Amino acid sequence: MAYLALYRKYRPNSFDDVLGQNKVVAVIKNAIINNKVSHAYLFSGPRGTGKTTVAKILARLVNCERLSSDGKPCEKCFNCINYLNSNDIVEIDAASNNGVDEIRELIDKVNLVPSNAKYKIYIIDEVHMLTNQAFNALLKTLEEPPSHVIFVLATTDPQKVPLTISSRCQKFQFSKIDDMCIVERLQKIVALEKINIDEEALFEIARLSDGGMRDAINMLDQLATYESGQITLDEVHMVAGSVSYDNIFNLMEAIKLNNKIAIINFIEEFDKSGKELNKFIQELIVFLKDVILFKSTKKLEKGEVKRKNIMLIDELYNEHDLYNFIEVLNETSNKIKFSSHGSIIFMTTVLKFSDNNFKETNKIISREIISLVETDDENLNEKNISQKIINKYSIGRDEIGVRINNSFATASKEFLKNIKNDWYKIDDYISDDEFSVVSGLLKDSLPVVGSAQYLTIVNKFDSIVERINENITLTERLLKKVFNYDMIIVAINDITWEEEKNKYITNIKKNIKYNIIELPEKEEQKKIKTSIDHLAEMLGEDIIEYK
Repeated sequence: MAYLALYRKYRPNSFDDVLGQNKVVAVIKNAIINNKVSHAYLFSGPRGTGKTTVAKILARLVNCERLSSDGKPCEKCFNCINYLNSNDIVEIDAASNNGVDEIRELIDKVNLVPSNAKYKIYIIDEVHMLTNQAFNALLKTLEEPPSHVIFVLATTDPQKVPLTISSRCQKFQFSKIDDMCIVERLQKIVALEKINIDEEALFEIARLSDGGMRDAINMLDQLATYESGQITLDEVHMVAGSVSYDNIFNLMEAIKLNNKIAIINFIEEFDKSGKELNKFIQELIVFLKDVILFKSTKKLEKGEVKRKNIMLIDELYNEHDLYNFIEVLNETSNKIKFSSHGSIIFMTTVLKFSDNNFKETNKIISREIISLVETDDENLNEKNISQKIINKYSIGRDEIGVRINNSFATASKEFLKNIKNDWYKIDDYISDDEFSVVSGLLKDSLPVVGSAQYLTIVNKFDSIVERINENITLTERLLKKVFNYDMIIVAINDITWEEEKNKYITNIKKNIKYNIIELPEKEEQKKIKTSIDHLAEMLGEDIIEYK
């Protein structure tokens, strides 16, 4: 038996199976139940949203010999069983049969009575592709068709359908299908087909399908053929020709840091991959829109990788820069359409934007400020000043080890159980101006060992672990507000946690105890604080930007 594509195999055959078009389905279903079916319908909307599917279900229901009172087909009569292969349901593709001769041939057959059904259904797909002469030929028949004929016109471009045609039809607008609806349908197909796929990948398929169920199922079909093992987010991006969220963050970070080498390398690698540049630009615009939305609402979409990168870019950029970059990207997209050197145009545009907006941003201290600091300590230079300032707001590798040690040394199972139960309270600060970023970082992290004095938390993403440790003071302040404990915390990834946990178990078996190690303030930190505080008094705190 020939292979049947998944979108055909799982095409809905009743209105109960149609997702995302509830209003359309409800009206048409009631019309069928109450025997008030129109002679002509115009279905319009994006591709893959169910226009032809609904037309075929309509044809099945109006011809069902034992339709139930609630509008469900009997699924036993001849017309229910054979509606996909019935001579009384005629489907015409106007994209390839758009001439006046084809329409005249259709009109000649309209008066023929149905062979097995009550109604003869004509489904004209992409009806906007008909020529003016073809529309004129169809007009009279559409206006006064025989009583046994129903026309269903479907189009993705309703503006191109003449008013003389559309005004003679009942019009229904099909909307893009919600991502969650698409994911739910994909999950059912995955279970039935026994396809191994990550949930992240399903959400990404839904996003890339842009509200089209058929496109989403087709992509799943292609992935199932391409990958025999577990389908991950990387496979989705490879098959779809899209760019991962991690790569989008890498590009945005390079732009913010005015890292020309990283920008050029990214765009050159993208160009070599053969992926469509304008498609990537549109995806980038949509992603930056989601970042702006997060800034305003603090709400995050489904998908752990996407949430992580939205939060990271939210920290890097303000709204003004994001608005400007979206405008630049939109203008660039239009230019690329008319150029044979799209990647070069994109590269120069991004480099220019980065240079104009962020050339000075990544300089933590200007040379003038350095010279002032050097009057306090002549041994300081630009490199170690920058490092000292970073250390002032983050914890180094040695201190991370000490904090992990102290978490084990003071560990309390009862405390850990209580704090895990109340961890959800961190969500209350997701919209707080001061704590929104660290609240988002902690939201998907998990406390694993500790006490009211020391606490170790785990997140599987290194980038989030680094952000927490870089914002350690603010994070500890948030936990103080939420749990009312002055905890000294540290974040590690899940791999490090497994190593530390196994090491702890081994040491306990050997009767090696964990003792608290003090965290004295380093002399270098005291020195840099003195220099910076003195500088702030002279010039004002705003002149120094901490990274």
